[in-house]
Amino acid sequence: MICLLTEADRAATIELLNRDPQLNLYMLGNLEKLGFANDFSQFWGDFAESGARTLRGVINRYMNGWAIYGQPDADWAGLAAVLDQHPVKAARLQDNPGGVPSLLPYLQRYAEERTVVEELMDLVAADFRPQPPPTGVTVRRGELADLAALVAFYADADDMTRTPAAVARPLQDTRLWLAEEHGTILATALTNAETTQLAMIGGVYTKPAARGRNLSQAVCGALCADLFAAQRQPVLYWGKPAAGTVYRKLGFRPRGQWRAVWLAEAG
Repeated sequence: MICLLTEADRAATIELLNRDPQLNLYMLGNLEKLGFANDFSQFWGDFAESGARTLRGVINRYMNGWAIYGQPDADWAGLAAVLDQHPVKAARLQDNPGGVPSLLPYLQRYAEERTVVEELMDLVAADFRPQPPPTGVTVRRGELADLAALVAFYADADDMTRTPAAVARPLQDTRLWLAEEHGTILATALTNAETTQLAMIGGVYTKPAARGRNLSQAVCGALCADLFAAQRQPVLYWGKPAAGTVYRKLGFRPRGQWRAVWLAEAG
């Protein structure tokens, strides 16, 4: 049985998502920050129809993006129908459902336009190997006073390009660290989402002219140290070999795949 989840379902939802919290970090973050009664973030759940009222699967809409997770016996077709039938047109799916390889075969309204598969990693404090910045480079936490410079920094950052609102968000809501030399920002790393226990790192970017100086390692390491001090475990995903090299040097370990699917209306 599939229904819109409410505050009364919080404990069951957290229990299910915490079976793989690194994979479900965004959903857990939405739940902690926004709850259930929110216009742009909603949760639906699939409950077993016989015996105890057991939550088997969850699907979450955040604006026009969706994420899903569940047990093998969840009603995957029913959960997919929630996405298909929602009046807000879907653009993207975090396709890491856990109990089945993919939600795509169950969708009727939408088809895969593009899929990116990246490696998911996390870091434990015992494995952390922080890297110092090069001589003359300052690594520090970004502040709102840095917003204009950071907006310019991210305006042409290849696949890390961010809108001004997306640059402001970590300064206001989570955290952003930067490396600078003579007042010029050379590298950055930030958290896209945080829960009370986990944080998803993103936005790791070094200006092309400053590469080869281990700046990404230094700034990402400073961010990780900040997260450990706040008792949050760093999590991230990557696709470029150079990025994987940086994260392995810091001590990150593989956790599996991260599948992001861009959707288009079928037919």
